Amino acid sequence: MVDKIYTVMHKGPFRILILFMAFAMAFCVLWDPTLFAANTSALATWQGLLLIWATCSGIIFGIGFLPNKAFWRYFFHPLPAVLILVCGLFYFLRMSFIS
Repeated sequence: MVDKIYTVMHKGPFRILILFMAFAMAFCVLWDPTLFAANTSALATWQGLLLIWATCSGIIFGIGFLPNKAFWRYFFHPLPAVLILVCGLFYFLRMSFIS
């Protein structure tokens, strides 16, 4: 089931979109790290770790790398990464326009 979803998502335009979202998330963290730091924002430490994981997973998937072992394909699956990246980018845009 997970491999079917991975195969459906493994299309050029979708990969480029995920790669762009991952780079945008990395840029947002570098632009204003206080929005994502545990002591200066509303985010908890585990949420920051999820954002890091989603960014790494998005870049891995976006460049077209396909892990050989099933465990790593499941661990770096792009579907939860996309959802987390969308939430992270929405959070950044919402907080940057409020401040």
